[in-house]
Amino acid sequence: MERWFGGAMTIRVRWDNGQRKVEVGTTSELDEVLDRIEAERGPTGLSFVVDITKDLRYDGHRVGLHMSVGHPDRARVFWIGPGNGVGYEPGVSAWNGIPIEFDYGHLPTEEDPDCLRVTPAKAREAARQFIETGERPTCLAWEK
Repeated sequence: MERWFGGAMTIRVRWDNGQRKVEVGTTSELDEVLDRIEAERGPTGLSFVVDITKDLRYDGHRVGLHMSVGHPDRARVFWIGPGNGVGYEPGVSAWNGIPIEFDYGHLPTEEDPDCLRVTPAKAREAARQFIETGERPTCLAWEK
């Protein structure tokens, strides 16, 4: 189902300070790439922040998801596009454990506990929905 895009939908997955990029067109290809990224760490030993985008532009940026990958308990998902904002799973409280840092552009970036209200499984589901629809995932609720 392609609502915004004509032809085959190609999505770009970017991580490791943009040094690594892969184009995927199916959810199975996305899963393979995310599995690989989950097992990798940046030069600082941290899990990566990943951009999953389509070439379509919104407010000067590519439309897509900006999400953390690799922590066993929590993820952050940010939607860049119409209605942009931070995604959360209803019923999941703010993270109250040890602060979580991710590798964002090879810089350790500590995430706000309130932004870490997504489980890794739900973050993966959101990424799959984006691949399937090209739109903001409906499996999460969104805050500006």
